Amino acid sequence: MKRLCFLRHAKSDWGDPAKDDFDRPLNARGTKAADFMAKYIASSPYRPDAVICSTAARATATCSPLSDALGKNVPVTYRDELYHAMPDTMLEEIHRASDDAETLLLVGHNPGLVLLAMALAEDPDDETALRVAHGVPTGGFIVFEFDVDRWADISEGEGRTVFFGRPRDLMAAEAEN
Repeated sequence: MKRLCFLRHAKSDWGDPAKDDFDRPLNARGTKAADFMAKYIASSPYRPDAVICSTAARATATCSPLSDALGKNVPVTYRDELYHAMPDTMLEEIHRASDDAETLLLVGHNPGLVLLAMALAEDPDDETALRVAHGVPTGGFIVFEFDVDRWADISEGEGRTVFFGRPRDLMAAEAEN
């Protein structure tokens, strides 16, 4: 079984209109969410064995605390192709992943991320899949499970959507405990 996770980059800063979209950093809320999601993911049952991340500034800034939390034994690969990638490009990157990783995390962008998530869902009417279909906010985290042994065998319509979490909901749940 392979487990595939998606993390949408955290909230970016739109304060400098002259800044190129690719170079936009995280805003304060985004930095807080990235730090929280890093700790959450690293201590969750969905902890990745490998990470693939877009090279856009907001994606790398989202991935940086996660990389720190996961440690040096979890490889992070940065791919230019993931910047605003559509589902077919993201799926190609997933297919290239090392089969040594049982859990793979892709850090990327909408709309491609939500489009791929919906395409992968085995049951698009499943409650978790429906929540994803209504939108993946910045910092949103989605987990799929596939009954395959190789990443190259991941295909549309075969993933069980097992988790979807938004930073604000996960932070609120943690505050209650």
